[in-house]
Amino acid sequence: MSIVIYYLSGTGNSLHVARELHKRIFKSELIPIVGLLGNDTIKTDTDTVGFVFPNFCLTIPIPLHEFLQKVDLSSVQYIFAICTRGGSKSEAFDYLNILLRRKGKQLHAQMDVNMPWNYPFGKYNLVSNNTEERMQQLEAEMQKKLDIFSQCINEKKAYVEEKLNTDFQIPGWQKALFSLIPKSFNYKSHRYMYQRLLRFYADSNCNGCGVCEKICLSRKIELINKKPLWKEDVKCYACYACINFCSKQSIQIESSIPFVKAYTEKNGRYRHKLATYKDIAEQR
Repeated sequence: MSIVIYYLSGTGNSLHVARELHKRIFKSELIPIVGLLGNDTIKTDTDTVGFVFPNFCLTIPIPLHEFLQKVDLSSVQYIFAICTRGGSKSEAFDYLNILLRRKGKQLHAQMDVNMPWNYPFGKYNLVSNNTEERMQQLEAEMQKKLDIFSQCINEKKAYVEEKLNTDFQIPGWQKALFSLIPKSFNYKSHRYMYQRLLRFYADSNCNGCGVCEKICLSRKIELINKKPLWKEDVKCYACYACINFCSKQSIQIESSIPFVKAYTEKNGRYRHKLATYKDIAEQR
């Protein structure tokens, strides 16, 4: 019986980790999460499943939440998960366990993996912080961690990291605030932010190539008169595929949050060097 690795990736980090894990797991197969969301129910007959996904605003991505609402895990006896992140704090596993417990399941093995920063919103510049030296260091650390983690999966052992390395530190008052907020609220506030408070648009540098439409995991983008339109009636998955794979860096974000600026015009862009836009689009 094969081991199923469900994955979600917007800029290629989680895809790369999922591929590297796949090489190390006996009789495993990779299945994209987004491609299954059109089904009313999702059935798996294996006894071991895993999830590889990015940390989205301290919690799990919107597509993974929707997937867990539909999937039948009755045959599953062992569950593992890897959360890729830019070095920030994450509560993804806590919330993932909340959803799994509703199905009478739980995580048996979990691991965070630091990857190059791919979040162009805010003051964190992607070009100056994602140096070649840093990316090589992160790659080497990721490979070592996967060697350990994959062995636990192959042997169906429990695994939880005792101490998580957080390169990106948040102020103490924010840590205190986050500790008081229910895990479910973090997910809901994240979803609301990308549906109501942030607006994507293409500036005058857009050449109408259509990559953003092809790569949009939620199919929110439609090209009209060679200009991308973000449809109001389609939810955004906040995967940042469109903004990071735009060859002209013409896609920007406008914030309606008081006193919060997007800074995407000068933050640069990032995508994993081994991921093409077709790799991301094929998840659909």
